[in-house]
Amino acid sequence: MANTTIQISERTKNKLFELINKLEKKWGRRVTYDEAIEFLVKEKGYEVKKENFLNNIKQFQGILKPKEGTSIFKEMRRNELDREERFTK
Repeated sequence: MANTTIQISERTKNKLFELINKLEKKWGRRVTYDEAIEFLVKEKGYEVKKENFLNNIKQFQGILKPKEGTSIFKEMRRNELDREERFTK
């Protein structure tokens, strides 16, 4: 599965983190951001259709400079690994 980078506010990130904590307690295992978002989408009954998604993201083309997405992704991945390390000790 291909990964992608999304931009969310700090407030939304904190709410997702709280949801992840609740789901981890409920499910008894580690939960990813992807699983938390998928849980929310299923809970609300939203079906994301690939064609609609692709049409919607076209409006955001060109927002990032070349290679900027890669550096943001690497930074986010480093942060996620740091978080994982803190919570698995």
